[in-house]
Amino acid sequence: MLISKGILGVSLLLFATALATAAIAEEKHYSWQKDPGPISGRWSVTCEEMAGMVVDFSVDGKKATGRISNLGKAGVFSYAAGEEILRLEATDFGDWVGQLHWRGLGSKDRWDSIRFVATSTQLNATMTTDDCYKKMPRAN
Repeated sequence: MLISKGILGVSLLLFATALATAAIAEEKHYSWQKDPGPISGRWSVTCEEMAGMVVDFSVDGKKATGRISNLGKAGVFSYAAGEEILRLEATDFGDWVGQLHWRGLGSKDRWDSIRFVATSTQLNATMTTDDCYKKMPRAN
């Protein structure tokens, strides 16, 4: 009986240590590290060829996923409502970097690198091959 209580105590101690270690890994280690920009919510694309398209971002920790909530003119490029088109991760500088599912007319279909800076009013792709994701305003 005494041995099983000791084993239980050690097990609980190891579990608590593992949880504390995971929490410390998420903390900032340097003064220059920033929180991720506020990307969660709905954003409107800014190019004429896909006018009306709205991307809805959900955030889970330091990962964000962008799905098309309003298709607008993007159907011409074979996009679909509900489709995941952005996979991002927050950096230590507060930006969001990852991949954009880009489609062109015809058979052009690829995942391109992209970098966003998010403020409360604007989502701006500072590195992209597509102007549709530059200076995006929040959607209603």
